[in-house]
Amino acid sequence: MSSRLFVAISALLLSIAVLLQGCIACNGREQGETPQPEHVQADHIQADWEFTIISVGDIMIHDAQLRAGWDAATKTHDFSFMFEHVAPILREADLVIGNLETPLAGKDNNGYSGYPMFNAPEILAKNLKDAGFTLVSTANNHMRDRKFRGVCTTLDHLDAAGLLHAGSFRTREAQEAILITSVKGVRIGVIGATYSDTKVLPVPEFALYYIDEERLLADIKKVRQDGAQYAILMLHWGDEYKAKPNQAQTRLAKTLLEGGADLILGNHPHVLQRGETVLLPNEERASGKDQMRFVMYSHGNFVANQIEMETLTSILLKLTIGVDGATGEPYFKSAGYFPIYTQRRNTQGGYRHTIWPLELALDKLRAGGKVFNSVDRANIPKAWDHVLKSLPELELLMLPEDFGRDVSAE
Repeated sequence: MSSRLFVAISALLLSIAVLLQGCIACNGREQGETPQPEHVQADHIQADWEFTIISVGDIMIHDAQLRAGWDAATKTHDFSFMFEHVAPILREADLVIGNLETPLAGKDNNGYSGYPMFNAPEILAKNLKDAGFTLVSTANNHMRDRKFRGVCTTLDHLDAAGLLHAGSFRTREAQEAILITSVKGVRIGVIGATYSDTKVLPVPEFALYYIDEERLLADIKKVRQDGAQYAILMLHWGDEYKAKPNQAQTRLAKTLLEGGADLILGNHPHVLQRGETVLLPNEERASGKDQMRFVMYSHGNFVANQIEMETLTSILLKLTIGVDGATGEPYFKSAGYFPIYTQRRNTQGGYRHTIWPLELALDKLRAGGKVFNSVDRANIPKAWDHVLKSLPELELLMLPEDFGRDVSAE
């Protein structure tokens, strides 16, 4: 067969194949199938994907924790034991966030101390990083406890440990540059801000980001212009030891979410306040994926030496954020939580603090042994009920079947 004849036959066969495919497509449309535009054909669409955020409450180191973390043999501090039972959960998330409510100002800055003028050993930064933390807010009323020098030294130690931070700054220029980080291909902007009463304390105005509605709304727009696709606000607000957010919190949350914030993570009350999904009208997009927002008014304490059951009880808040495969835009999918409890175990005249997933603590309690003292044994069942009652809108998350079963019962 000549090459010209071969080419002619091939062209004829190709034309017939195209014609047949067109007929099949016509038949499909008649049966109700809608053809996809060329730019979104199935073989060109990337499937939606997702990433997870875990956020926690106030991270505080009181005097009792300073004593418990001291190793007399090595003359050093270490607080990794506090996180060992929850670290496996934290490390599974793509972004782990907490509120660091203590300076890491160095021993030579008037020594280490707890309440009322906090200053924790700088090893805490490494301990948090090793436990799975990615980012901490440093916008709170205790970040100024070692004045401006303490603010700067804290940021130095966080940088050295590889922890991102938002809410306090060394310079005015740094304050104007909003943190943007990338998680699974999504650019996330993070703003940390604290209630303004801390202005009376001795640090420069630019050292802390204070809650100001107009400024926050402007910075939400700014961070979008700088390329952020998802905007997280970490707010230090509300009334201490109150189980419900006040009107100022709920009003500000509504304003900021309507102003473009995607997620608000709150702290300061030291007890749980509710978390809720907020549905915002948005006529620009028909999918509805971008209409859901979320606010957690207060996580409670992640770790502290406060003694009331409500201040020892908290959560690991887990948020799942979807990403639209066609547009690359993130959207809220779900919110759930793991209840946690801080054990204050008396050892040789001092208290050793350990954060337990409450489900695991209940298992240990039922198994007997000497893991928990009488106070813990009374608190733990109450703590479980307290968390469920405090967060009626959120999903209770359960641990994997074999989680922590190898933890020593000492």
